[in-house]
Amino acid sequence: MVFQLTIIIANWALNITSVIAFGRIHLVEDEAVALKICSELTKKFTNDDEYLKKEIQNSFRNVQCLEFIPEHMTGKLVNES
Repeated sequence: MVFQLTIIIANWALNITSVIAFGRIHLVEDEAVALKICSELTKKFTNDDEYLKKEIQNSFRNVQCLEFIPEHMTGKLVNES
């Protein structure tokens, strides 16, 4: 679920954007795919390759990745100005 709230103070407008997705989730059993997912996710937060290597070495065995396959999405934009 994605949710964004924007308040424009100048004219007290409330803008809400939301998306809800329905679908299926399953466990990623391929270790190479799970490693790629974890690496890409970590790169969104840091570019420190040493940190990534350390975390993979110490914690990857404890990770379970889930894949979400969307079947239906719905959303809305509320603009109260």
